[in-house]
Amino acid sequence: MSATVSLAGLLSEEGMRDPFAFYAELHGHGPVCALDPARDRYHAVVHGFDAVERVLRDPRFRMLDGEYLVRRMGEVWQRRPSLRTLQNSIFFANAPDHPRMRRVFAQVFTPRRVAGLEPAIARLIERRLDRMAELGAGGRAVDFMTEFATPVPSDVIGELLGVPEDDRSWFPPRSQAMAAILEAGPDIWRHLSAADRAARELSDYFTELIAERDKEPRDDLISAIVELRRSDPGRISDEEVLANLVGVYNGGFMTTTHMFGNGLVLLLDRPAAREALLADRDVAADYVDEIIRYAPPVHFGVRWTTAPAEIMGVPVPAFGEVLVLMAAANRDPRRYPDPDVFDHTRPHAPSMSFSVGPHYCIGAALARLEGVLAFRMLFERFPNLAVAQPPEPADQLMFRGYRSLMVTVDC
Repeated sequence: MSATVSLAGLLSEEGMRDPFAFYAELHGHGPVCALDPARDRYHAVVHGFDAVERVLRDPRFRMLDGEYLVRRMGEVWQRRPSLRTLQNSIFFANAPDHPRMRRVFAQVFTPRRVAGLEPAIARLIERRLDRMAELGAGGRAVDFMTEFATPVPSDVIGELLGVPEDDRSWFPPRSQAMAAILEAGPDIWRHLSAADRAARELSDYFTELIAERDKEPRDDLISAIVELRRSDPGRISDEEVLANLVGVYNGGFMTTTHMFGNGLVLLLDRPAAREALLADRDVAADYVDEIIRYAPPVHFGVRWTTAPAEIMGVPVPAFGEVLVLMAAANRDPRRYPDPDVFDHTRPHAPSMSFSVGPHYCIGAALARLEGVLAFRMLFERFPNLAVAQPPEPADQLMFRGYRSLMVTVDC
């Protein structure tokens, strides 16, 4: 019989600052633990690698879709633009809508299109490195999150979609407002008004951009979707197109932003890692994989079930909710030897950071490419890059990372 635990420790201030200590305790109880839904909302927490993989692949465990929101909120959720945007995207859809929409984006979000972005990504990185060199001249401290970690992936996803360069700095505050309602814990509802406003503004922006590409198509993802809609208008609705463009932009840069920040601190704390990157450019991919395993930007997902189910001996009732801790799975000692050790040489074992199953991250290849190029180019340009002052610890589980990271480039 699995232990019954409480999430109070995880959601406390101390737990948010170091969730991995809580995850280690969970692993001592097995791969799945029961929860008291009256206290913790969820019926179970799933944290073992095999258990997480099982839940993420099992169609009985559903994303938090419109049916779920009706049960939680009634029809009032339909009046919240932020929630409607989430529900109309591939990120929260279930079958049959999810595979239908995903096929549309997979058809235009191709490996060829991603690989073709490499020269543009390198150019965008080089431009931000020039900016850091300018701001950091004379030993002045530079905020890595503001000057590199946020604008680079925003520029990259903007390049992919076809968002003009002058508009890209407009997105991050609105994306952050949308992200606030995805956090774990009871306080997300106070962020709904700001998220609703952001959703309206983002949808209005993409409506105008789609109209422009309809008249003057270019070699970008939005133009490809416009052409696909023209040839087969029944494949995906206008509202779904807008919701997915908002979701792809938001998710496409916020996760990478924190991969950069989290990864830089990890690498700077390990001088041998920096030396290895400078000595051998080919190890960058190994470092990126270990960064996203060890310090993933996204720690959890939530699933619900419409019928009674069981996860490795733990029952979940009909309409029960399950907290799925992918970040804990990444530190499962049954899966990874010495899981709390950062080791880029460990045998290749894919982590849960990009999920698995139907909701495997559609932008995984792009994120890896950005990481490989960015870390390699950072250390080649700034071999003496250093943290200027210890950053404030992260205090969230969704899009987990630093708000500010002051560095010196010593160029």
